[in-house]
Amino acid sequence: EPMIGALAAGNTVVLKPSELAPASASLLATAISTYLDNKAVKVMQGGPSMGEQLLQQRWDKIFFTGNISRLSSF
Repeated sequence: EPMIGALAAGNTVVLKPSELAPASASLLATAISTYLDNKAVKVMQGGPSMGEQLLQQRWDKIFFTGNISRLSSF
């Protein structure tokens, strides 16, 4: 739902699916790049280091649905 609202409002979205579900992450990346505008939505696959790199960027909003106990930077 957050992605739908963000796109409907004219924003771009970066998704970072869990590395604990690689098949689902791959399916999501393939489906999104096939059916949605690649300029509006990007899927970044990878482990914790990818998440850390994304958190180093400047974002207007971050919607996090994961487990907070796994984050080392908070």
